[in-house]
Amino acid sequence: MSDLRRGPALVLGDDVNTDVLHPSRFYSLDDTTVRSGFLGAVEGREGAAKADLGGRLVVAGTNFGIGSSRETGARVFQLAGIQAVVAVSFARIFHRNVLNLGLPALACPALADVTVEEGDEVSLDLSTGELTVAGQTLQTEGLDPHWQQVLDAGGLAPWLGL
Repeated sequence: MSDLRRGPALVLGDDVNTDVLHPSRFYSLDDTTVRSGFLGAVEGREGAAKADLGGRLVVAGTNFGIGSSRETGARVFQLAGIQAVVAVSFARIFHRNVLNLGLPALACPALADVTVEEGDEVSLDLSTGELTVAGQTLQTEGLDPHWQQVLDAGGLAPWLGL
């Protein structure tokens, strides 16, 4: 997969709980049920219609992904076709779950000083860690080489040969 991810922003705020991203009533091993929970959380938002979430990049605030450690809280992004998640900072378990699934998730503390609107064009270069959004180029904390290998393999399970 390309190191460059580009698409419209799906903007989520600070302290977003995984129970909001994926309410427990949608917990299932069935991907359709899991995906429907996330779509319900963003349905009706300006520029975030159910049909057009694919290709987006999530741009979030601080402590993104707090709450439950259920993997489905991270898997919903993958199932919805989200290309990457960038946040000012992440809750530790959520960040690990997203990376385990093979979806890039990079912290970018400089995002705290930038106003990003729903649908703004976002570009993330995984090889350099550069994030371009709202007319500014910011430096993310980048990916550890180990996690880059995991992402290149498509997630932790494929990387381990499972």
